[in-house]
Amino acid sequence: MEHSHNETWEEFLEEFIDVFSVYDLRKYKVFICGSYNEKNFPVLVEIKEILNNRKNTLAFFEKEFRRTHSENLVLKFDLIAKFSNEIIMVLEHDKGGQMIEMGIIVSFPKFYNKTNVFVLKNMDMTHMLKKGGLLKPFFTIGEDLYYYNNRAELKSLIQTLYLD
Repeated sequence: MEHSHNETWEEFLEEFIDVFSVYDLRKYKVFICGSYNEKNFPVLVEIKEILNNRKNTLAFFEKEFRRTHSENLVLKFDLIAKFSNEIIMVLEHDKGGQMIEMGIIVSFPKFYNKTNVFVLKNMDMTHMLKKGGLLKPFFTIGEDLYYYNNRAELKSLIQTLYLD
């Protein structure tokens, strides 16, 4: 059964409260995006832990919402991104669902204006990212686009930007 965003909004809020709490609705909500594969997902979990140590912040992943728009992941991403105060995109490779998400982000100012992108230096990258998605007007190095050499440097960067 397909639902529109309007029909789904109340269902989503209900699921949010089930997964988190009604009090978390007031927190600064950070949607963490990146690769969910076995090798890359642990770094996203570490970022979530760092952010959730920040006062009045709730960081989360798309996959924490299992009921809302489970039949259409693009609509699910759109709904969660609109609901979030900020989006963090971590790119360690250019394969998989996070590339679709990145395409959605750069397609809409309402998304790229609230996104910080963290890119592993020297990763294999499509020309669409190198010569498009990671350039102005979407992102600016040092403002909302950051490159890192390894995961320890990424964690340090996240801590500096979000906890200091």
